[in-house]
Parts: sequence; structure tokens; C-alpha cells
Amino acid sequence: MVPTLESKHTLHFSHIDNQGVSRPSALFEFMQSAATRHANALHIGAEDLNILWVLTRMKLHQYRPLRLGETLRQQTWCAGAKGPNWCRGFRFWAGEDEVAAGYSIWAMLGREDHRIIRPTSAEAAKAYAIPPEGFPIPGKLACGALTPHHIHTVRYSNLDLNNHLNNARIVDLVSDGLELDSERGRFVSEIQVNYTAECVCGDEIALSTGLTADGARAVFGQVGDAVKFEAAARLSAF
Repeated sequence: MVPTLESKHTLHFSHIDNQGVSRPSALFEFMQSAATRHANALHIGAEDLNILWVLTRMKLHQYRPLRLGETLRQQTWCAGAKGPNWCRGFRFWAGEDEVAAGYSIWAMLGREDHRIIRPTSAEAAKAYAIPPEGFPIPGKLACGALTPHHIHTVRYSNLDLNNHLNNARIVDLVSDGLELDSERGRFVSEIQVNYTAECVCGDEIALSTGLTADGARAVFGQVGDAVKFEAAARLSAF
């Protein structure tokens, strides 16, 4: 049996937007935190293996808007490994109703050289490095013409423990690019973020918007010529 971790989260004011529903970043934050806690519980955490866990892709399907005060039950599990990629799944319930599901891809890097470590080469992790049967691995994102949207300068309030722009805060930047403040009566029902490179304090991120080949709304972030993140989202009516 695949070991799972369950936790509960109550949606507070800090998770809620101007329409009274949860921001996309709220569930991304819950998923990222649960992944870290579960890896530690399985003794394959960063300290156990003397490595860095790096989130490379995350995708969320949300089936309805989530409101202030709702308590969510979250489940996460290690879904196996493919090549250098670790796969992890997530499910969320409110009461008896499943309200969201997510998928993420992680990589292990050496602490000093930041070189990719393949899952099968870490002795303690081999038991979980099985092929991910039926796992919907989030793919690459391709976008046609992009239109400049705005510049965001990374500051203290955006930083995480590694002194980089926090992954959940990137989802907030993507939400700004989607202009969710003006999307009355609609919520983000699907969103994928591909994290391609870290951002540090002082970086000026140029956000651009467009459409993917299948019609999703795209938001890309660049510093100079380097793409730092790519995202695509779909909105649905309440």
C-alpha cells in the first residue's frame, strides 16, 4: 500500500480574494507544505538525504469555488518516479465532497553542485522510486505571441527559506497577470505552473500574457532573456 499523509486546513482571510473565494495560491501552499512534511515522515526529506528538493511543475484542478471558513481535508502520496522526476499526487475534500486534485513534479539536487540526482541512486528513496502508473504528469507549456503585462520586483515579502521567490507567491504573480480582480463570478478551475529557474531579491520579473495552443490563458515570467516560470489557467463560472 502506498503511504499517504492527511492533514486539515481551514481557509482564513489571508487565503481569500476580493470575490470571497480562495486564491489559487492557497492550495498551492497547502500542497507544497504537505509534500515537505510527507517526505520528512518517510525519511526522504532534504536533511535525511542531504539533498535539495526542488519543485519543477505543479497542476491543480479545482471543482468549485472555496469559501472563507471552509475546512479542507487533504491527502498526499508519492506517486513514484520517472527518469529524474518524482511524482506526487494530492486530493482535497470539503465534508464528503471532493473539491480539488493536484499533481506535482519534483527533482532532487545535490546541495553543493546542484546537479540532478536520479531517484534510483538514493538508497533510502529506492522503495518509492517506482514507475508512476496512470499518473498525469504535467507537461511543457507552449504559447504563441505574448503581450507585456507588468514588471514585478522581488522584495523581502516574496522570499522563502532558501532566499528565493516563494513558489506559492509565483502563483500570486500569475493571478495578477490573469487579472483575477476583474473576473467577477469566475474562479480558476485549472492552473499549471512550471518553475524553470529561481528568482532572487531585486530581480525585476517581466510578466507577459497570451494563449496556449489549446486556448488556456498563459502568463510567463522572465528576467532578462531567462524564463523563470510559465503558467496556464482556465476559469469557470461560480
